[in-house]
Amino acid sequence: MIKDAESHAEEDRRQRELAEARNIAENAAYQAEKQLGEMGDKVESSAREEIENAIADVKGVLSSDDPEEIKAKTDALQAAFHKVSEQIYQAAAEQQAAAQPGADGASTDGAAGESEEEVVDAEVVDDDRS
Repeated sequence: MIKDAESHAEEDRRQRELAEARNIAENAAYQAEKQLGEMGDKVESSAREEIENAIADVKGVLSSDDPEEIKAKTDALQAAFHKVSEQIYQAAAEQQAAAQPGADGASTDGAAGESEEEVVDAEVVDDDRS
């Protein structure tokens, strides 16, 4: 029984690697579709098309028996989505910076907020304990 397990160890390792690659690819495709839908019109049409093509590539390669091919398509999808995410977050940060009253991003009402209520940090000591 041990010799049988040893003789199939390489095949088992390959099957495990293939299953992991497929799971990661399926998850990446699902997450990309979900986030693409949530982002809606914030994504440019060319970038959306690139991501949708990458999702289709990943889904198409899931039936492959080559884990390296699956990983390559998954990496391509993640890279395309990462590029779009950076652009969206950068645009959001620029909008937020433009909406703030201070040019350096500092809030001008910070001192007023502190004077509303004074917070005292204290420790209670019970002298009656024996």
